[in-house]
Amino acid sequence: MSKRSKKLPKKRQNSDYWIYGHHAVVGALMNKNRVKYEVYFTSEAEKKLKNEIKLENINVMCIKKTRDEIDLLLKGISNHQGICLRVEKIQTPQLSDFIKNLNKETSIIFLLDQLDDPQNVGAIFRSALAFNIDGIILTNNNSVTENSFLAKTASSAIDKVPFTKIQNISSCIKILKDNGYWIYGLDMKAKSSITDIKFPKKIVFVLGSESKGMRRITSSLCDESLKIKMSDNLESLNVSNTAAIMMFYVSNINLKS
Repeated sequence: MSKRSKKLPKKRQNSDYWIYGHHAVVGALMNKNRVKYEVYFTSEAEKKLKNEIKLENINVMCIKKTRDEIDLLLKGISNHQGICLRVEKIQTPQLSDFIKNLNKETSIIFLLDQLDDPQNVGAIFRSALAFNIDGIILTNNNSVTENSFLAKTASSAIDKVPFTKIQNISSCIKILKDNGYWIYGLDMKAKSSITDIKFPKKIVFVLGSESKGMRRITSSLCDESLKIKMSDNLESLNVSNTAAIMMFYVSNINLKS
């Protein structure tokens, strides 16, 4: 039964999806730039939600359901924690506006070039939130799209970490360079290690796809390629592990002090 009547926003065609799980739903509800429709929750999930959000202050229709009803609504997904929210995909800014919104003398951005695994991308968003990374850039082609699984894996981070999507990586990197960014490609075959570098104040780290690594054209556009030193026991790291290590490292070398 509906808790209150709300006028729902006008729906864009084929752009809505379900966010589920407590942290992901709370993050979306608190994102003022996110278009939201209705939230469904069990009595238990409602109590937990009210500890973090005043429901009367959000312009979202609230509907109480049983856990089985939410299972049906989400077509068998069971790890929803008794709560789900129907939303629109985030309207990402143009690259120029994305850079302008950062407006910092020191800035760290991660550019994900054709990463198509939502579990890896979600983990990268979580790490970015944990280590105060300023933003993430995603490519449009051959990349993950915003969906339920990505939102759940990111656990609210896609609603908290600024991000944008770009069509052409060559144009993107040129614009970044024109705005004072130094571009580093992360490549396990690179000669220089991340510990060899004194980083400038505005930097972009480029990560290639999980299966093929960084594309040749992307590598050629970078100012420098870097690797993470490892023992000989392992040939390479998962892309989300690489991102997490890099984010931890740059957030602890006083780059942003």
